[in-house]
Amino acid sequence: MTNSESTIPSLVVSAWRTAPPVLRRFAYWVWSIGFVAVTLSVVADARNWWGGLQFTTNILAELICGMVALPVALVIITRLAEYQVMELERVRLQVRYAAALEQLTASVRTTSDYVQNLVEEVAASTNAFVAAARVVNGGLADPDRALESAHLLQAQMDGHQWLFYERVVTPLRIDGNQLRALFGERVRNGERTAEQARFERLWNDLEAALRHQRQTMAAGCQEFAQGPPTTDRANRLRDAAINHLHSVDHLVQLCAELEAFTTQAQPRPAAGTGT
Repeated sequence: MTNSESTIPSLVVSAWRTAPPVLRRFAYWVWSIGFVAVTLSVVADARNWWGGLQFTTNILAELICGMVALPVALVIITRLAEYQVMELERVRLQVRYAAALEQLTASVRTTSDYVQNLVEEVAASTNAFVAAARVVNGGLADPDRALESAHLLQAQMDGHQWLFYERVVTPLRIDGNQLRALFGERVRNGERTAEQARFERLWNDLEAALRHQRQTMAAGCQEFAQGPPTTDRANRLRDAAINHLHSVDHLVQLCAELEAFTTQAQPRPAAGTGT
């Protein structure tokens, strides 16, 4: 992002332009009085009106300097102080942002590893069930294997499995929401970037996928709990198993996209700086 106040002249101009109108009118009024006082003082010096009034002249000189310096202090120096505070806050925010990205990256990798292992297990049991539950000559191709893989699929979709799954995802949600809050602070500081919009899209997709995953697991577990596989239920059971596999596979894809985002969004060191 290009900072319009990156130089002192631009900061001074911006401070004057954005100052309240009443403050600018006050500055004009004080500077006008100061200009008149300076003119009269120069004339008095030229005509030697002061005589031995050294103390009085010192007071008048201080008053005139104050008339010139007071508006500068109110408008320019105040703005410089505010800018310094904003810069310090921006640096602190950048440090927190980098730390949050690093923490989220670790959480994403942990979640991704777990889901990757899960998708391998689900894929194996789903493929086994689909092969065994084929209807051949009016019956299941392999009833015993279909029953075994059905029990395994039911266990993989059981509520206890979801609770364990939820414990793995919870740290990811905490770290992701922390990063969202930091993005909000950056937006309030005028630092809205494409990163924020991309992260919001990814995070909303992940939350939607998690809700869909829970619904798919609940529906699939209920379907497999209705008894041993039969030819009448073979298609419904196969669809439930495949939907479960697709939902887990979608989570793996989203975790990979989120990890790629956190890696790319890491702040780059400034040019010319060494480590």
